[in-house]
Amino acid sequence: MNNRNETVKKIAVIGMLLAAQVVAGMFISIRTPWATIGFAFLPLSLTAMLYGPAWGAAAAVMGDFLVAALGPYGYYPPMATTALLSGLTFGLFLYRKPLTVKRVILCVVTEAVICSILVQTFWISTLTGRGFWALLPVRITQNLVTAPVSVVCIRLVGDRVRELVLGKPARMGAPHA
Repeated sequence: MNNRNETVKKIAVIGMLLAAQVVAGMFISIRTPWATIGFAFLPLSLTAMLYGPAWGAAAAVMGDFLVAALGPYGYYPPMATTALLSGLTFGLFLYRKPLTVKRVILCVVTEAVICSILVQTFWISTLTGRGFWALLPVRITQNLVTAPVSVVCIRLVGDRVRELVLGKPARMGAPHA
């Protein structure tokens, strides 16, 4: 395939994953007594896994803007920092690397601690006027519930999407487990 066709394919795939991120961010979640499990992370992690940290960060910021602008709460620009860091983190851990359980766990835990627990909690504290330390236990509990779901979803879907989109063997040459 020539370079122009590859570029068109890349833009189309990123656009579809961005649309999936927006739909998942607005409409797909599981509510439990302890946490709400959203699924916008999945298309975002796939974008970063397929095209790298820069595209992951760009898709995260665009998705964050669209979900916020279309949702009931409006857009708070500093929170784009969290989205950008999430896309970068997924890309740094998953781009051109095997999706081993250990790598995916490390990726999800790093993203949860840095982005969701620390940075996002800071922005929520700033926005709502509630104390950072008061919000922290709730945010930690939320992430303890959602992290295993994230790991399982990325592991189940990542290799298959990589093979489908890039035509590369699942797990980048590693044996199936």
